[in-house]
Amino acid sequence: MRASGLIAAIFGAALVTAAVPAQAQQQRDPFNGQFGVFEIAPQPREAARLVKLMGDSLEALQPQRPGVQDVYMLTVSFWGDPVFEREAVQAEEILRPHLGAEGRSIILSAGGLSTRNYAAATPDNFAAAIGRIGEIMDPNEDLFVLFFTTHGQSDGVAAIREHNRLSAGLRPAHLSLMLSQANIQNRVVIISACYSGAFIGPLMSDNTIVMTAAAPDRSSFGCQPQNNWTFFGDAYFNRSVRENGDMIGSFDRAKRLIAQWERDQNLSPPSNPQISVGARAAVMLRQAERSGR
Repeated sequence: MRASGLIAAIFGAALVTAAVPAQAQQQRDPFNGQFGVFEIAPQPREAARLVKLMGDSLEALQPQRPGVQDVYMLTVSFWGDPVFEREAVQAEEILRPHLGAEGRSIILSAGGLSTRNYAAATPDNFAAAIGRIGEIMDPNEDLFVLFFTTHGQSDGVAAIREHNRLSAGLRPAHLSLMLSQANIQNRVVIISACYSGAFIGPLMSDNTIVMTAAAPDRSSFGCQPQNNWTFFGDAYFNRSVRENGDMIGSFDRAKRLIAQWERDQNLSPPSNPQISVGARAAVMLRQAERSGR
């Protein structure tokens, strides 16, 4: 989904809401390519509650079972509009039983609804969740599934924004590096954002499946705050995986649905969702789907 005028540049004018120094606001990337954030602390009690939510989420992860393929999931809404939290929560509710990931799933959210029920989708928490999952899972026999939903920028950055409190950006190189550092080898990465096809090249491998809502040079649609799903989330999770199973096969059906909706609403250019399927990852995903059922 295209970022609004408020966030024309994650590391530029959008950071005004985070009350950062003027000198920092003028830099396009004050982190020099590293994964960083400008953040205002929450109120003390809310800060304590959010820390507890994150701690509880990490602590609740069930251990890996030797000799059994376990699936660990991380689902994230990185932008603080309600549509993204709704999409993340509903997608997790579909995938968790489908893949047999009960007790091995974490949701992070930038908020957007009246009550915050999930740990905050901050860079620290995102890295911590990946790090903890990497500690627990067996890199050879287990599968990691990541889904995140947010706005995206034309330079391939996935926006991270909690309204009036936090601004950051996740680059494809950041995600690739974190997964490598956590020794997460077998993975499925699904991204609902404008320009998200930029993540395919840096992540693609024999042990990786990547699905994105748009090509690297295209917007995706349906991210209005009042919606329950974006176009991609609705077509892929809600209408294809939910009804048909088979996460790889569901992608083509979802792509056809999205193309039809875009034609019906005269939306152009078409988003052109992208997929890259590594052979080993495909075998592991199909095994997880059989076991989950």
